[in-house]
Amino acid sequence: MSTIDDRHASSCQPRARGLEILRAPDANYRWFHSLDWRWGAGEYLDRDHVGAILDRALDMEPWAAPEGPVGLVHLSYLMWFHNGAMTNGAAWPLDDCTAEQIVAFIAAANYFELADIADLIGRLARDDALSHEYWDLSSPFGQDASLIRDALRCKLVEAPADWD
Repeated sequence: MSTIDDRHASSCQPRARGLEILRAPDANYRWFHSLDWRWGAGEYLDRDHVGAILDRALDMEPWAAPEGPVGLVHLSYLMWFHNGAMTNGAAWPLDDCTAEQIVAFIAAANYFELADIADLIGRLARDDALSHEYWDLSSPFGQDASLIRDALRCKLVEAPADWD
């Protein structure tokens, strides 16, 4: 007899059983697609590479040096928005950024195919009611910026020239 509670069993049961649990009428779960790890050219997981690129983007002020690699500039804008939203609430750009910078935040989210984040940035209001929505959206697994990291992994594979 198993001692695993069915409410927490979807991660250790066969996929069909996990879907059955998630789709049950009384289930109160949110479904998130988890991207497969992307393999680097040397056949190893590229976590360190992703971390290094994120660090570069965070060190960059994209409005001061927008001539960098297109992928890095977009990532820098997205991470500037993300860090500001996590620290000061999602509405922080309304007080601290130009209209052009807000448009660049939206373009960055669209570049990474994060339409929900782009939509949220386009709906910002001074009452900051969207902060919790953004926090849940950007970090669905309890890991900061996990959605952005997954999108970055995909872009590194799909558009490697955007990072040179």
